[in-house]
Parts: sequence; structure tokens; C-alpha cells
Amino acid sequence: MAFTRNLPSLSSVRSFEAAARHGSFTLAADELAVTQSAVSLQVRKLEAYLGKKLFVRQSRKVELTADGIQYFEACRRVLSDLENATRQMLDRDRNEVLIVSTIPTIGQLWLMPRLASFTSTHRHIEVRVVSDIRPLDMQADGVDIAIRVGPLAGRHYPRGLPGIDLTLVQRWDGICADYLFDDVLVPVMSRRLYEQGGPVESLSDLTTFQLIHTASRPNAWRDWLRAQGGSLPARRPGLDVGHFYIALRAAQEHKGVALVPDVLIDGYPGRGELVVPYRPERPVKSAGEYYLLAEAVSLERPAIQTFRAWVLAEARASLQEGASERALAEAPERGP
Repeated sequence: MAFTRNLPSLSSVRSFEAAARHGSFTLAADELAVTQSAVSLQVRKLEAYLGKKLFVRQSRKVELTADGIQYFEACRRVLSDLENATRQMLDRDRNEVLIVSTIPTIGQLWLMPRLASFTSTHRHIEVRVVSDIRPLDMQADGVDIAIRVGPLAGRHYPRGLPGIDLTLVQRWDGICADYLFDDVLVPVMSRRLYEQGGPVESLSDLTTFQLIHTASRPNAWRDWLRAQGGSLPARRPGLDVGHFYIALRAAQEHKGVALVPDVLIDGYPGRGELVVPYRPERPVKSAGEYYLLAEAVSLERPAIQTFRAWVLAEARASLQEGASERALAEAPERGP
């Protein structure tokens, strides 16, 4: 006897999955490039096939029923598996493109200096790096894997740590997060400025210099000083810059003291002209870490597996080598 699968049409399943994901027939229609009535028709066909109501229809949105929630999870897994299998088949005989999203400065100063070693070994994988600080949305952003920094959802951070005003992802459903390294802020300044104004033996000495603030971490100096029992100097002007790379450049140009993540320093071209003028007794860790993020279902793709393993190995090497700020010369001892 011939075997026949008891399955609904793929069009009905795709329409239902898109409508459930968006909570809207209109948005599902936009994604599928069909009319809203076509989506509604396909969903009604699926409900008739199953003999179950999948949605509660309201004036401006639709909500899943209990049966709808259960069926949506199954449909999402099946369509993701089908999409990945199709992509692997199409990419088998051609170079695979990997879209990597990263926050700008970590991409510029940590990822890019290392990337040549990956591409020279894996010539069949074309890596395209895009910069973004927004919370990750894999499907909307069209990326395969990403590096972000921020607090991990559900993790408790002690009070008093420097905050990170960034969110890792829009939603955690189906997202795999691999720890890369901590966010540890260190002060840096030019050797010349230090020699002119040092020594720096305390937080009070450090804050006699102009402090360089970054827009991406506007409260970094305040939080870092508070974590050690210090405070910002009253009514003393600072220098505001856009991001950490510009902060490093300003420090190199003798504009003041920058506070930057230690992991960025080793890749900065002018690191030889910078010194760490003051070191806390214990490193001041921020309330968040750097993570490599990907959809769990996409980890079956060989290119993503390869890139993920390489990034994690590079991160481990960074940790084994010690904090990157040790690549800077120690602030020289000054005589009496």
C-alpha cells in the first residue's frame, strides 16, 4: 500500500507561521508578498484541515490560541530546518557568505585584526562584517552571527558595577549565547601627558587630568570611580567623543585620560604611545560581558560552526594572554 503523509499545504503553514510570528495578517502579507486576504484564506484552510482554531481575531491584531501556540512552535522549527537544509544545498558548490554583525569598536580593534587568519584558512567562506549597536534581531537584520556587549538576561550583577547601557538581543527565543570575555574598563593616556603631569598614585591624582567621555557609555567614568570609592570632580569640564576608538585617539593626542575596555587596546594602532597611569587593586568589571550570538538552529550550518569555533578560540587566546591593557607600557616610575 502506498504511503501518504498527512500534511497540510506548505503555503498554509508559511502563512500561519508568519502571521503568528508578527501577530498580524497584514505584516505577514507584507513578508510573503501577498494580500492580507490571501493570508487569511490560507490560515482558514489550515484551521479547517486541523479542525482547530489557531487564532483569536481581534480588531487590530490576532492572538494565538493554546493550540495555535503549540502548532506555531512546531511549524517554526520545521521551516527553520527546511530553510537551513535548502541553504546548505544551494551553497554546497559555491562560496558561502557569512554576515557578521558586531559593535563598531570591537569589530575594528579586536575582530578585524584577527580576521585575515580565518579567511586565509577558510577561503570558501566569505565574511562580511557590518557594524551595529542596536539589540540584535537576527531575522530583521539579515545576519548570521553577531558580537554584542551587555548584561545577560536573568543573570544577577552586584550593585555598584559600571553599567552598560546596551541590550544584547530583541528577544531570546532560539538564541544561543557564547561568552567571549568580560568588559573591564581601564584608564589610558599619552606617555607625554603623563610625564608632564604625573605621577598618578590615587584616583584624586587621576581626576586632575581632563576626563574623556564616550557617548556610548556616558556614565562610565562616574560608575568606575564610584566602584572604587571615588567620584567625579565637581564642575570640571571633560571632553565628549562619540565612541571608544575616538576616545583612544584623543588620549593619544594628549587630550586627557580615556576610560576604555581593556580588550580594545591591543588592536589600537597607536597603543605604543599610550600608558595606563593608574591600576586599581582589583580590575573593575562592568555589569555585562561580550557574547557571540547566533540562532541555535543555524549552528548546524558548517560555515557558522567553523566561524564560531574560530571566534571562541581567539577569545580564549585573548584571556590566556592576559588583559590586553598589559600590552601597554606601564606608566614609568618617577623620581622624587
